Amino acid sequence: MNRKNRETKNNIWDLQVDNMIDNYSWYWWWWIFFIRDPKNPGRPKQLMILWSTKSTDFIKVMDKEWSLDKMPGWDDNHLDLEGMVAAWWYDGKDMKDPLFLEDANISVKKRGQEGILKTDIEGKEYSLSGDPDRYTVTINDPNNDFFFELTPLNDYLSEHRYKEKRNTKNYGYNIMKIYGMKLSGRIDGKEVKGTAYFQRVCVDAPATPWYWGLVHCEDGSFLQYFNPFIGPQMFRSKKDQRSLLDWGDISLSRSILFYHKGTDKEYKFGSVDIKKGLKKGLPTFHVTGQEDGKKISITLKAYSRAFWRFEQRRRFGMKQIFYYNEYPAEISEFSFESDEDPLKLEKEDIGEMYGNFEHSWGKLF
Repeated sequence: MNRKNRETKNNIWDLQVDNMIDNYSWYWWWWIFFIRDPKNPGRPKQLMILWSTKSTDFIKVMDKEWSLDKMPGWDDNHLDLEGMVAAWWYDGKDMKDPLFLEDANISVKKRGQEGILKTDIEGKEYSLSGDPDRYTVTINDPNNDFFFELTPLNDYLSEHRYKEKRNTKNYGYNIMKIYGMKLSGRIDGKEVKGTAYFQRVCVDAPATPWYWGLVHCEDGSFLQYFNPFIGPQMFRSKKDQRSLLDWGDISLSRSILFYHKGTDKEYKFGSVDIKKGLKKGLPTFHVTGQEDGKKISITLKAYSRAFWRFEQRRRFGMKQIFYYNEYPAEISEFSFESDEDPLKLEKEDIGEMYGNFEHSWGKLF
């Protein structure tokens, strides 16, 4: 692990809570775990957990109403906040969504890069602890028993990356990412292995739709794309996968990042095209990019779906609705070419690929 990157903002504990904006600010810690399934190598079991808070006097998450009564704040190296803890779990056959969804007082204690996050729910443990050399996530309640240990996967993937952007004086976001960690642990006492991805996010702005995808590769390569947008889909209010409003996206930004472990090189694309299809009730996304003598193409086919419905009341009793959809995905096609290297890759050149993609719609203003 590159110690030079372990600056204050590059650790997972330092949630910035000094710029909260009523009804807009939304903060979370978020892990997704890809758990190898020998019976289906290209379709790993997947689990997502998040600890979250939002500055709002009312929000409904699925059928659960929640509000923030006390603003969070740091006291030296200790943070207390009101929030929720939630998870979904695809066990190889069925999606359990939500696996749990609970109000929680969340406590964070840190000392430099080391820390612990835990909830105060009696008889249940939903915790995150450790430092960049070893994190642990524990989920233990009457129905669930998960323990994951996360250690560096390679220098590139396990670097802690911080990015901040202010769109106006008040509106903006910051995010800290870990592209990949090696996973080992237990589910119901049975040993498991896999990989994990992490984000700590602070959004001080309205929530608009986006497309996002993540791919871990067997050889240590990595792919991620992101396309936030505005347009007719902001007015979607139902969970249906297909909508007459699914057109006219106006991109706010577009990017694809591909890291190839074999050459230890990062390739970036600012030109991205996303084509969507629907088969047997689940989407397929075909994502392509072409720029400066290089091109990339990948097809992600969902094999399950988890979604969260958010409802927030605003002026004159109007409701705003937002759907956050996550899709465990198998990678059916992949190709990459670069004239500069030169380099030409197909799916078989980098081994098994494990993916998840998101498509959100609606808005929270």
